[in-house]
Amino acid sequence: MIHLPICPVCNEPVADQPPTHWTNAYRGGIPWWHLADNSPICPAADGQHAQPDLVADPLPVDSQTNPWLDEMSRLFAVDGPYDPARLGSAITAADHLTGWLHTATGPFSALLTLPALSDVSSLIGHLHRSSRLLARVHAQIGSYVLDQARQAHLASLDDSEGGDVIDAVDDLRAWLQDAADSLAQSAQASGAAWSSARKVAAARHLGASSTAGDIDPQEGQR
Repeated sequence: MIHLPICPVCNEPVADQPPTHWTNAYRGGIPWWHLADNSPICPAADGQHAQPDLVADPLPVDSQTNPWLDEMSRLFAVDGPYDPARLGSAITAADHLTGWLHTATGPFSALLTLPALSDVSSLIGHLHRSSRLLARVHAQIGSYVLDQARQAHLASLDDSEGGDVIDAVDDLRAWLQDAADSLAQSAQASGAAWSSARKVAAARHLGASSTAGDIDPQEGQR
């Protein structure tokens, strides 16, 4: 089950970094920031910044996938191993899921995959979080490659080709940073869209509940 950080005062989704820090390696968390307008989280009753509530995403989970989800949570635990093989497994799994999601959001299959606006809202939230993640990955990998190239250059006694390598890697880092910045802008837009989708879904849910409450209980017996 996915748990989402939500402002306890205004019920808006929040992030633990402002958008300007979404490509950074580390998280802040004080204060949290609304995704809708990039403002700090609402103040609590004591006047201090509130701490977000962790709210379960309402998207249902297919019971047949529960064993697979349990295995993935163990395989890709935060405190698990970090090596090329594990990275390869994660990328392979992500590619398979991307292919499924591509088909599941098509013009015909979307009618079955996303029957309710709350389902659409959950998908938009996933897109926002994925964009934020990809923005960070692009920026951090570019910095990592450049740092590694510089360390190798400093350790090498041959400077004949080292300068060219550093220049090429610096170009690589610049391209990745451009991609990261674009993804961060995309995440800002999808974050605002997610906030709006949650509001509309909540309004529809309240409207449907109100309509159901107005139905004459004897109506079905006539």
